Order: sequence, then structure tokens, then C-alpha cells
Amino acid sequence: MQLFYLFLLVFSMGVQSVQAKYVEINIQPQAGEQFKSAAYRLWIPRNTATVRGIIVKQHGCGTGASNHGLNHANDLQWQALAQKHQMALLGTELTNFEACSQWFNTQAGSGNAFLRALQALAEKTGHAELTAVPWALWGHSGGGFWCTGMLFDHPKSVLCAIPRSGGYASMVWNAAVKEIPVMWMAGEKDIVDGQDYVKALTFKSFNAYRRLGAYWGVAIDPKADHGNRDGRSFYIRWMDEMLSLRLPKEARKPVLLDSLIGWLGHPTSFEIKPFAAVPEKRNDWVWLPSESAAHHWQEFVRRGWVTDTSAPPTPQNLSLSPASSTGVMLKWEAEIDLESGIKQFTIYRNGALAGTVPGQKSNFHDAPEPANPLFHYVFSSLSQSDKITVTAVNYQNLESGKSKEISIK
Repeated sequence: MQLFYLFLLVFSMGVQSVQAKYVEINIQPQAGEQFKSAAYRLWIPRNTATVRGIIVKQHGCGTGASNHGLNHANDLQWQALAQKHQMALLGTELTNFEACSQWFNTQAGSGNAFLRALQALAEKTGHAELTAVPWALWGHSGGGFWCTGMLFDHPKSVLCAIPRSGGYASMVWNAAVKEIPVMWMAGEKDIVDGQDYVKALTFKSFNAYRRLGAYWGVAIDPKADHGNRDGRSFYIRWMDEMLSLRLPKEARKPVLLDSLIGWLGHPTSFEIKPFAAVPEKRNDWVWLPSESAAHHWQEFVRRGWVTDTSAPPTPQNLSLSPASSTGVMLKWEAEIDLESGIKQFTIYRNGALAGTVPGQKSNFHDAPEPANPLFHYVFSSLSQSDKITVTAVNYQNLESGKSKEISIK
């Protein structure tokens, strides 16, 4: 009998999370399943009557990765992507008895545990559609193997996939897999347990289906090792475009892509061209959905990040109230910069810098710190003549415009 523990938390975190829901469940292994434990945290965006899909962020091997796995659902930048497309965001915590492959092998139990988790989440949230909507998969290291396992096990349920420093394209042909956009990623100095095999395996997997016309790409970060570094500057943009193309408008079946659309990028020279401008050996090139995606890919594989030229959204709806102890509490609402996240919020009093609130950091495994500290600041004192404004600064140091002024009434 399936056992699970449910913890439901509903809280406000500014505009980005007003009326958003966090739901946690534990799924126990059934007879014959090899994983030790499985936990899931689902975030559903505000004002979501019907969830259109699920973005799954799967951590890698080791306790350092699994201990932070649930916090993937708290990642504000990924929440911005989920909010844009009215999707849920899922973080996981999978553990093994001995070998990491016990959980990242989807056919050894963790794949079915995921499906059971969706059923439990559907029942407890009242979103019955969670058992039927398609998935966008991202996984790091062992999580990449898990994602590619789910890709081959359930291709008709997958919108797109990003295996980073892990994963393997099965040599067994699956025509449905060919239709799924995949961006294979690794670091130039990607070493695992002293072995330099990740980059080669990434290219081998890319070529397995791309040579037969699959919508697949490969992107090697020239400055990265096994960690994610600034990879999100590229892969969130790529997934955003894939979701715009593939998410079904009404039916649950993902939209099929047109084989003649898109741009192509050469995997070693990094040259980019429109699809029609490469008349021969197109399948030797990386497939990209658009001209903008091609330029993002080209910059990333050359420099290791994608430049952001747009400032983050301006904070809104400032309020002042007495703090719980002494001083005055400033609160605000903010939309998170989808392209570059939020490095900090900057507080101004009468036009001069008063203080900053740190944004959300990410660690080696791309798992963020919890987002609780954001959206408030405490002044030790304020006078009625003080005028307060707030700006947002993203991780490329672009600053938003100043919010509307507020003062003590």
C-alpha cells in the first residue's frame, strides 16, 4: 500500500507568489523498487485555474545535491518561467541505498514513483490535470540520466528536456523521441570521479538522434566544470522558447514542430545559419528554434553566458508598517527577471542609498537557497518627510527603474 505524507503550505511572497501553493509529499518504494526514498515539492503559480504542464528539476547524485533538491521548487527565476506558461514547478529529493543509479534508473522504481507522486499531488491540490499534462525536464549529472530515462520511457508526455552533465541517448530507436526537443549540455572541463568522459558522452548522445533529424542541440560551456556555472542564462531562455512552441493550447498532446523551421549552429565552429542556408549535412548541425535562440546559443558556447540587455521589472506596491520590535517594515512586490534572476533589491531614502536586500543565490548543483528573506527591509526609524523607493538589480547588474515613492502617512 502506498504511503505518503502531505504537507501543504500556502503563503505570500510578493506578486511572484501571491496565492501560490507549495505541496510536499513523500513516496515510499514498493516491492522490488531500488530507491531508498522519494520526496517531492510542487509549486503552483498564483491564479492558476488549470495547470498546463510541469517543469521538473531533478538534482544530481550525492547527499549535497539531494539535500537541496526540494528547494528547486523555490527557485524564483524558474518560478518566473513557470508563471509565464501557467505550469507547475517540481523539485525532488531522491536517495539510494548504495549506488546513485538505484534512483536515477527510472525503470528501477523512481519513474513509477514519479507517476504515483503526480497522482497524489492531483488528489491533494484538486488539480486533477496533473496526472495528464506534459512535462519539461531538466536534470543535472545523475538527474540528467533520470531525465533521459523518462524521455525514452514516456516520450509523448515530454515537451522538452535539458540533460546537463549526464544522461544517455538509448541506441534503441524510438520514433516518438525524435520529435522531442533536447538540449544536451556539459562543461568543457567536466570531470566526474576523476574521469573525463562527460563531454564525449554528451556529443555521442546528441549525435545518436540528431543524425536522423531529431530536434536536438548540444551546448558545451567553455568555462565550466561539472557545475552549472551561468548555464541558466542560456537554458531558461531555450526552455522558454520550447514551451511557447510545444505547450498545447487546449488538448494535452504537445504540439509537433515543423521540420523546416528554425536555425542551425555548427557544434565546433559555432557558425549559425538559417535552416534553408545549410543545404547539405544539416543533421551535423545543432537544431535551434529561432534566430534569437541561435544567437543565444552562439554566445553561450563561445563565452559561457548569454548577455541580458533588458532591465528587470520595477518593484511595485510598496507599503510601510510598524516592525514587530522597533523600526518600520518596508514591503514590496516584484516580478522576477526571467532572463537573469534577481541579484538584489536596492532601497533608497530621499534618493540616497539606504540599504540592500540580497537576491537568491544558487550553488554548485543549481539548487537555490530558500527565498524567504526577499521583499522586505526594516528601517530603524523614518520621518514623515522621508521618501522611499526600491529598485531591482539582476545578475548582470542591470537595475530597474525606481518604484513609486512612499512615505509615512
